[in-house]
Amino acid sequence: MQMVLLNAKTTAPQAFAETVERERLYDLLRSNASKQVTLIQAPAGYGKTTLLSQWFNLLKDPVAWLSIDDADNDPIRFWKYVVHNVSESTKTDINEILSPLFNLQEQTSLEFLIDSFLSEIGSIPQTLHIVFDDYHLIQNEAIHKMMTQFIEYLPKNVQIYLTSRKDVLLPITKWRAKSRLKEISMEQLRFTFKEVQSFFHQRDITYRDAESLQYVLEKTEGWVTGLLLASLATKDIPAERVISEAIDSKHPFITDFLLQEILVTLSPSVQEFLVRTSLLSSLEPAVCDALTSRTDSYDILLELEKNGLFIVRLNSNPLVFRYHHLLTEALQVELRNRFTKVQVLSIVKEAATLMRENGDFIAAIELTLNEQAFELAESWITFHLVDLFTSGQTTTFMRWVQIFRSNNFPVPYEMLVMDVIALIAVLEIEEAGLIMQELEYRQITEQWMDKSENQAMATIYEKVKAFVLFGMDGNMEQAAEIVRKQLEKETVSSRWDDIPMKYNLFEHKILRTNVGAKGKLVSFEQGIPFAKLFRESTFKTQSINAFSYGSSAETLYEKNYMEEASEELELALQYGHQFKDPGLFIPMYILKSHIYAMKKQFISAHAILNHAIENVKEKHWVTSLQIMKAHCYLLEGNLLQAKSELTHTKSRHPFWLLVHARLLLAQEQVGDALSTIISVKSKATLEDQVSTIIEATTLEAICHLAMDNEEAALTALHEALKQGEPYGYVRTFLDESAIIPLLTKYLAIRQKKEQGHWNTVPLSYVEHIIQSGDKKKNASILLTPRELEIFALLKNGSTNREIAKHLFLTEGTVRVYLTNIYGKLGVKSRTQAILVN
Repeated sequence: MQMVLLNAKTTAPQAFAETVERERLYDLLRSNASKQVTLIQAPAGYGKTTLLSQWFNLLKDPVAWLSIDDADNDPIRFWKYVVHNVSESTKTDINEILSPLFNLQEQTSLEFLIDSFLSEIGSIPQTLHIVFDDYHLIQNEAIHKMMTQFIEYLPKNVQIYLTSRKDVLLPITKWRAKSRLKEISMEQLRFTFKEVQSFFHQRDITYRDAESLQYVLEKTEGWVTGLLLASLATKDIPAERVISEAIDSKHPFITDFLLQEILVTLSPSVQEFLVRTSLLSSLEPAVCDALTSRTDSYDILLELEKNGLFIVRLNSNPLVFRYHHLLTEALQVELRNRFTKVQVLSIVKEAATLMRENGDFIAAIELTLNEQAFELAESWITFHLVDLFTSGQTTTFMRWVQIFRSNNFPVPYEMLVMDVIALIAVLEIEEAGLIMQELEYRQITEQWMDKSENQAMATIYEKVKAFVLFGMDGNMEQAAEIVRKQLEKETVSSRWDDIPMKYNLFEHKILRTNVGAKGKLVSFEQGIPFAKLFRESTFKTQSINAFSYGSSAETLYEKNYMEEASEELELALQYGHQFKDPGLFIPMYILKSHIYAMKKQFISAHAILNHAIENVKEKHWVTSLQIMKAHCYLLEGNLLQAKSELTHTKSRHPFWLLVHARLLLAQEQVGDALSTIISVKSKATLEDQVSTIIEATTLEAICHLAMDNEEAALTALHEALKQGEPYGYVRTFLDESAIIPLLTKYLAIRQKKEQGHWNTVPLSYVEHIIQSGDKKKNASILLTPRELEIFALLKNGSTNREIAKHLFLTEGTVRVYLTNIYGKLGVKSRTQAILVN
């Protein structure tokens, strides 16, 4: 389900006709165009939003506006709104281009989303203005990180505006020091004497003389809301009364003043309307009619606007308003003063139901939770649970579950299981573990998994446990046992069955994803039995099985089993196209082209990539394929074409950065290459991306070697080997031809027993890598595990018949295996094969 995007949140409020033009502030906004970030910070009622709405009326450039509320503390919801707004205001298809990336919430994928967004808006020919109104309401650290990344790498054609009542959790001091920031403070927003004069003149409010007006200014301290309150309080006061008397109030608090001086002047009918509709996030006449049981909401809203009563027009056709935040707060206080708790709860439920029927189920649930109508909130969350996950708003869901738990409200099993899944997705492993402990305890005390109504969720939960044991803890035996038990049970369908799982949104390698264990390769002893569980069971038609082929292909390639890797690769490609999942087939095309390139078959490598580019729609996947083309050109020695491809695909993804580092190395810009590599390595270390750490550290060694710093090169190589040895990495080293001489040097030092602290890397592992790169490869490297079994029996003198009997094969199958073995070893007979080491 697509997330419902509300126009009321994405429309710049319309300035009143009688609003005072503030040229001195326009000059501040107009000056220093090189400062791309404008922060307008002041308490409520100082005209932050009004200033920007006036300012944009003077411009012809596109403006993307987001009015933030508490529900926007969800990275996916927040950035979907931003991307949608930009796409609408610039009349581009950026929202469609980026829509495939709005599925996962782990930090790496969110960073890639921002990088992709920056790339798209950088190509817009106009100056683009993006407004984040009321940014102080954002408390989510992930959004702050994304916003920081967004602003740090902002294209020159983009201007950012942040309004806030208080300090924002962004690196403001840093931006200020770098002269990137314009700031408009409360002091600057205060009205001057001339502006106060214009303010009362436009509202036809009389005052006795300049001194009395100066008194007004001093009394309000130029606070625009104070001026507005004064003007409202004096509407029925005779002109001869001094206006200062009206604002010399005994009511020090804005809420009291609004209620006692403004609200009481209105008719009881209008007061009732205001109080009841204060719960609505946006005011549409039809919704207001339904909530207040009247038919004249349209006229009332227009009259309120005419009288300037703290109401903001968001849209004219159809007519949509919202109350100023100050008025909303005051009215909701009055709501609780006028009605009993039971009556308030009834009004809340009615308002929330109307919001939900109007398409905004998020705001409806937020309202019920705020008023602790937990039973209703739980029923709606349960109903919309699939929608929340398919629209990517899992952060919102996790926050709701936390509200239930902190209020000791019993959370349904389905919500708890999905909460575990959501927490794992954002790598909140400790919190997910606590929920799992609760589910395990409740199984002991309540046997919830044994009850028929919970069978579907119990099955899903068991799969989650298997994933945690395998992907997070590396405990493959327990994971396999859970899967076996699941296979013995009868399949139970649920509403989650048809929800496609996205295991890879943008990575060029399956091994960089969670399902690929971030490069932590498994041994054949562990991997083969586990893979068989998927390939020989009901899992074989599911996408997780398809990804097991892709992960297997990359693992086999890395361990230097080339033929087997190619076989798995083709099956993964077949599955990828069957499931229409570019997250599977694009990495396989990249791997296939890489294999061709390492064989110096560059025409075939480029042909594979060109074919893939022609058959994929998503721009970020096309970019990955083009980066691989640049890598192939580098391997060919065509630096000019490689540079051209990289220039057109510039990115901050490690794939692009490491290929670019290789280009810099080839251009003898070693210092720049090393700086890039170190930054990639540092980030990969934070993310525990093993494959990238090993690749970057290997390139680091090559850089040091190019700088004639052999000691540093050997140290970096040792570090790479230390990272790679537990997982059996081979090709990452062999694919960098410049590393082979250094590996030989490293081995010689180790054989002489120098550098004893390097013993943390087994010598046999280093010898294995070097032998794998030698043209005279031995049988243990060339042959598959099954072929090694046959080869061992062959060397012991067993006949074809004896081999077949021992391994439960036919003699014909043995002959086929022997033909393959002879071919791999480069021999023509049994006798020659026996002589091979």
